Amino acid sequence: MILRKQSPEANFEAMLAVAESFEKRGLELKFIFDAVRQFGAAAAMEVVNAADRSKDKSRSIVAFGIGGDEMSVDTKEFRLVYEKAASIGLHRLMHAGEVGGADKIREAVELLGVERIGHGIAAVHDPSLMDLLAERRIPLEVCPAGNICTGALAKQLQQKDARIEDHPLPKLLRHGIPIVLSTDDPAMFHTTLQGEYENARRMRLTEPEIASLRQASFDHAFAFDTWTSATRKQ
Repeated sequence: MILRKQSPEANFEAMLAVAESFEKRGLELKFIFDAVRQFGAAAAMEVVNAADRSKDKSRSIVAFGIGGDEMSVDTKEFRLVYEKAASIGLHRLMHAGEVGGADKIREAVELLGVERIGHGIAAVHDPSLMDLLAERRIPLEVCPAGNICTGALAKQLQQKDARIEDHPLPKLLRHGIPIVLSTDDPAMFHTTLQGEYENARRMRLTEPEIASLRQASFDHAFAFDTWTSATRKQ
């Protein structure tokens, strides 16, 4: 939106207006303001500031995240951005370890205080990182179909091609790391959440393990959070 000289606040207000009729019918919506990594820290700070300006319009903004090319800008460049996000009461997310290494995940957690990781499949290469994620209960948003379509899984496995059955999701889950099944970009990858659960079954997860994925989606959704004061601990 910012790249196209649009107003994030105006766009968000329009989204809230459209969502209102659905909320009256019982659908609860929470929003994450998201920046694009390769646009840099200054642009990311604009997104945080837009979220801050929008908070009076809605208490449904629960987090700030960064997606995009994880190899493009050093993680440390976003420290002030994430400090500002935390200071205004937002949870912190970041895409890491999709095509990048386990070091990108560790940086996000240790340098930025990130509480949820988008993708994170590279964690499978670092047992000590898996221990850290399990101990701190930091969930990974795993997108199996997307990992196949983008070639990210093949890259992580250092193979020409990869199959759903090769996915490290079972190993990560069985290590005690919370896993939230996600669709990444349904329109682009032609997937649905139901389809991702079918993919999980193709990985030979047990029914109790499938149930744990469903529960994790609720436990780690920030669904019950509202805007807090600037005193949230970082």
